[in-house]
Amino acid sequence: MRKTLLNIALLSSLNCAAADDSLEHIIVIAPMHSPLTINTDPKLPRQPLPAQDGADLLSSITGFSMIKKGAASSDPVFRGMAGSRLNIITDGGLTLGGCGSRMDPPTAYITPQTYDKVKVIKGPQTVIYGSGNSAATVVFERESERMLDTQVTGFVNVVASNAHRRGLSSDIKLGTADYFVRFAGSYNRADDYEDGDGTPVHSHYKRWNNDIELAYTPADDKTISLTFGRSDGEVAYADRMMDGSLFDRTHAAISTDWALELPYINRVEAQWYYNYVDHIMDNYSLRRFKPNMMMKNPTASNPDRRSSGAKVLLNAQVNSNNDLVFGVDMQQDKHRNRSSRDQFNNPVTNMTRVSDAIFNKVGVFAEHTYTLSSNQQIISGLRLDNWRVSDERQSITVMKNTIANPTASLTRKDSLWSGFSRFVIQQDKAQYYVGLGHAERFPDYWELMGANRAAPNNPSAFLTDTEKTDQLDLGMLYKSPKWQANISLFYNRINDFILIDNQFEQNSMNRNVTRNIDAQTIGFEAEASYQLNENWQASSSASYVRANNLTDHTPLAQQPPMQMRFSFNYERDNWQAGLLWTVAAAQHRISLGQGSIAGQDVGPTSGFGTLSLNARYRLASGLDWSAGVDNLFDKTYAQHLSKSGAAVSGYQQIDKVNEPGMTIWSNINWRF
Repeated sequence: MRKTLLNIALLSSLNCAAADDSLEHIIVIAPMHSPLTINTDPKLPRQPLPAQDGADLLSSITGFSMIKKGAASSDPVFRGMAGSRLNIITDGGLTLGGCGSRMDPPTAYITPQTYDKVKVIKGPQTVIYGSGNSAATVVFERESERMLDTQVTGFVNVVASNAHRRGLSSDIKLGTADYFVRFAGSYNRADDYEDGDGTPVHSHYKRWNNDIELAYTPADDKTISLTFGRSDGEVAYADRMMDGSLFDRTHAAISTDWALELPYINRVEAQWYYNYVDHIMDNYSLRRFKPNMMMKNPTASNPDRRSSGAKVLLNAQVNSNNDLVFGVDMQQDKHRNRSSRDQFNNPVTNMTRVSDAIFNKVGVFAEHTYTLSSNQQIISGLRLDNWRVSDERQSITVMKNTIANPTASLTRKDSLWSGFSRFVIQQDKAQYYVGLGHAERFPDYWELMGANRAAPNNPSAFLTDTEKTDQLDLGMLYKSPKWQANISLFYNRINDFILIDNQFEQNSMNRNVTRNIDAQTIGFEAEASYQLNENWQASSSASYVRANNLTDHTPLAQQPPMQMRFSFNYERDNWQAGLLWTVAAAQHRISLGQGSIAGQDVGPTSGFGTLSLNARYRLASGLDWSAGVDNLFDKTYAQHLSKSGAAVSGYQQIDKVNEPGMTIWSNINWRF
């Protein structure tokens, strides 16, 4: 990217937790890189238990929470915002799940250890990764660096823990200076875990993925790569009456990053991607089927979603003070579904798929960096998006009755804009920034059509207004030989916030609706570490958000409580040991039945604290063994945002999906 951005990142590079590749530090608090951006290596061992999907990994970063449904496929939340307010990018593109009830959020298809870097950009402070990033943009990246010579490099990870969890991940690259091939794959499985009371939670899963990349690298700054991947799995859920028995994903992409010798344009990036998700949910394959009033027969639903897109990005260095990145991107996705209420006699796979939605978007964007001096920059961006969405549903279900869809075959068009500007300054030991951002977000599939959602005055939610966020961001990073400190503060006002309300009262009845309100949130993320001496280090982090529904004069639902982490680490020669104390305050600011596409408030939550231990030992150059104990005192607790428990046959009914009890894990990392 731009040279000035590399200068901005110079201070943050001093904070890299893995500067010496002989030391595989256990990450308990994500490393600080700037007040705005967090970069972390997903291959490093972590506590709590090393991540098995994208949401697991993000939960180790300050400010993130999870909406838990079991052991896998959780929804990530940042600053109290979930769903499409978090822009999740993998391999330059979007993977959009098929389930209308969020069994498969985008992070469910991500195996973190097969990526090289995860970058989190807080708030609406970038426009080059697509639209809708009112909370943050999360980018999972694989580096396509040119190989120095004919060689083989790689990474292998093996993890084991309670609940018979077993995991193997590998990422191997071989080639020459001009060509390379990369193989990445993983397999993870686990049985049901038990909470602190020894109660089994319906949560077993299996998942695998394979990816291959072929690349042509004739120079250090010229690359063309072709990627193809497959993945699948099955997941049991404790919060609902159905499980996911198929998560079949096919992914393909082609990209180039090519240096140019033109008068102003010095680099071009171009990419095309394709993602296809075929998903089956049913009530019998991963659990004992027990007839009830809602489902009298074995039932299955089989949505699929085909997403594709492309982007062309150009880098221009106008002069020594002005750098410009600009381009165009496009995206299309089509969602279909088919379902059977008598699966054994009329299998869903014999039925015809029916399209219910088609989304199309074309956007143009530009980011400009003006260098005021060697340590001051103004970075600004602007984005325009044109949306075109068709409602393909000919009928909808209202109170168990099928009626004609009043918005059938209707196409809506919206033109939205987003932009930001921030001032950044670097000093000898500190970095500061202040930024203003505006993001307009088009309603996503789940808000418009998922779970048969309606509008307050219409059985269809298809005409829900777009969401507009205005946000102020402030940040500071300080670094000295012994101290590091980082704080980010934010305030935003959201007009036409898209609220999912499952208890909207109308005509003396509660309805499941999507409606627009006005809202505001305020909060912070803070981290600090202190090097007590050559061997001991203390670290801490905290995050807090307070949000209000200004229309109803109530708290905004689905907000995490204040969360804190405290860690002490001892390191000497080839080994390291540490402890992590995780604390969450009580949360009583709730709005029952309201929330987002990822979950709704089910009740207040008491605070909790858990203690965890970890250790790491360097077995050989590039080979590390780490182990840990999470929830050392076997505490029974649930995160505030966890889903309520469902009545699963053969399992004890639980109020919320509790976290695992004491968990012992072992992890081996080998880099070669």
